[in-house]
Amino acid sequence: MTPVLTLVAALMLAAGGVLAVLATALGQPWAGLNLEASEDGGVLIRSSDPYGPNGAIPPGSRLGKLAADPEAEGIMPIATDVVEEPDTFETFAEMEHFFARQARLHALMSGETVHADIATPDETFPDVALNVSPRRAPVDLPTVFWAQLLVGVTALMIGAWVVSLRRQNVAAWLFATAGAGLFMSALPAAIYSTRELALDGGLFRLLSGLNLAGALTFGAGMIGLFLCYPRRLVRGAVLMTPFVIFGGWVLADSLRLLPGPPSSRHLPTALEMATITVLIAVQFRATRGDPRDRAALRALGLSVLVGAGGFVLTIIVPPLFGATAVLSQGYAFLFFLLIYVGVAFGVLRYRLFDLDEWAFRILYYMVGIFLIALLDATLVLVMSVEKVAAFSVSFILVALLYLPFRDMLWRRAFVGKAVDRERLFAQIVDIALTPPGRSQETRWRDMLAELFDPLNMDAAATGATPGITADGLSLVAPGVGGLAALRLDYAQHGRRLFGSRDEARVEELAAMLRHAIESRQAYERGVAEERARIASDMHDNIGAQLLSALHSREPERKNALVRESLSDLRDIVNDAASPGHSFEENLADLRAETAERLSGAGVDLEWCDAGAADVSLEPGHMHALRSVLREAVSNVVRHAGATRVGIDIARQDNWLTVRVADDGKGYDPVRAQAGNGIANMRARIKRLDGTLEIAPLDKGTALCARFRLDTARAGR
Repeated sequence: MTPVLTLVAALMLAAGGVLAVLATALGQPWAGLNLEASEDGGVLIRSSDPYGPNGAIPPGSRLGKLAADPEAEGIMPIATDVVEEPDTFETFAEMEHFFARQARLHALMSGETVHADIATPDETFPDVALNVSPRRAPVDLPTVFWAQLLVGVTALMIGAWVVSLRRQNVAAWLFATAGAGLFMSALPAAIYSTRELALDGGLFRLLSGLNLAGALTFGAGMIGLFLCYPRRLVRGAVLMTPFVIFGGWVLADSLRLLPGPPSSRHLPTALEMATITVLIAVQFRATRGDPRDRAALRALGLSVLVGAGGFVLTIIVPPLFGATAVLSQGYAFLFFLLIYVGVAFGVLRYRLFDLDEWAFRILYYMVGIFLIALLDATLVLVMSVEKVAAFSVSFILVALLYLPFRDMLWRRAFVGKAVDRERLFAQIVDIALTPPGRSQETRWRDMLAELFDPLNMDAAATGATPGITADGLSLVAPGVGGLAALRLDYAQHGRRLFGSRDEARVEELAAMLRHAIESRQAYERGVAEERARIASDMHDNIGAQLLSALHSREPERKNALVRESLSDLRDIVNDAASPGHSFEENLADLRAETAERLSGAGVDLEWCDAGAADVSLEPGHMHALRSVLREAVSNVVRHAGATRVGIDIARQDNWLTVRVADDGKGYDPVRAQAGNGIANMRARIKRLDGTLEIAPLDKGTALCARFRLDTARAGR
């Protein structure tokens, strides 16, 4: 069975048990009287239901002899007739006498006519005819009745919830068995502890036996649980020993083999509680050095000690010493709710039984289904609403009231405080921009500490896998951009375990930081490359040309070298400071520069770039184009002896072609190979996946450079 089907089956069992209890409680004769024992051993009418069969009887009246008719002997009610729990008798003989009186009183109250002596503080009224309804009104069921049903259903459903999600876990099954035992104990007690005066003796005996069997099953289940959880203290069939021992005790009680209720009922319950306490102490010692198991034990053990211990101390222990119970048994059952609240808290904070937050989604849905069924049954059975209308009203009420409350619980339990993502982003950027070293690591640690508040944070072991480790005790944050991987221990100062949400968050932060650091490093590499390019260009070109100009004895040669240096400087500045200029603007600057250089050498320029108007070049491409043109023009000026130079820049499909032709004395391959200029041009064009060709003309030389455009940025 899937977890949902298991919970649905448990829900159907709970609903069946509740309906059976309601049918039994409401099927009893009802006079509308609230009775209590008097100090002199009689029975007083504490109050009467104003809308009940006998609403005119004044409060504080004494209930006297009850009889079917005035001439009959009748029965005089006594204080023990209205006790909540038959376990208070010292001997089984007294208990059996109580059951016999209950049978006679129930038969009498079930008759057509009941006569009673009623004594008010001022006057006695003999043979008053009591009106007795064959069924009890639902509104007459006291709060303590519903409290016991709530405890029993909660125990059964929480136990089924745990075992449905951990079917192979022995501890989960023992916990579910304890919940089923509490369900079997609380529901019968709800019937007989809130009766008006009497129940059928046989039914009362059966309900009392079920109450005992359920209570001892609860205790045996808890003993078995702490024998194997959080640490397994025993193996195999030994876990069943508590069920065998206390099952025998139930058998001995049913056969009346023991002296009386104190030894057959109160003593085993007290022994179970003492055993549970000892086992919790043993587990506390066994879990030393293991914070996860110790935390789980604190959540579960404390809730069991307070819950079950509170019930035992107020209800079970006093009768063992001849005293009366400190609290009404029905309300004392509420102590057990603390156990299941503690279990829910333990699952939430410490993943008891290895359950995680996803388990609560199933529980919340089951609670919604249960509420719809409960409201529907209440409207039909109690308020006599038609079935279709009752279901519609139940569905609407749950949708309007429970679902928003469920969402609020989910957010408070699992989502927590909203993370200021803008602030996180600012912190990430700040860490990324901090120079590598201790300061950057400190800021990264501070941010993780602020988010997760761990008790301890250390460098993770070499080779540690990022993510949750040690069953949620630790979280390994991955190493990022030179920062070492970190291990965070005990989230929120040990108040909870790390979960999948924490793992996802630290992975997200690491990815953001990695991207930010890579972006910074890419920027720094770009800056370094640009600095290196500028330094190289200034050293190789401007420095050499200025040095040549300094040592040149010819004024014309000196002027030419200075102009070339200025052109190179303009080239460097354009690359560094004007990367945003359009291709058309760059070509205009390049044309003006080339014309100035050629004019100083007495060479005419013919420039054509009509086919390149729609081209867009990246800065690196533009720099290569300027360098090639500059070198080509320099070679013409220095070596060609030309009078005219034609430069044609054109686009052909996805290629840019640059052709430089002169009318000089021609191309000398030997001299060209000896120099670095052409080699530099070839290297620049090759980096752009292009080609460089130099060919002789009838008169002069033609240089043709081709390289591929950046298709992502070329005009269309």
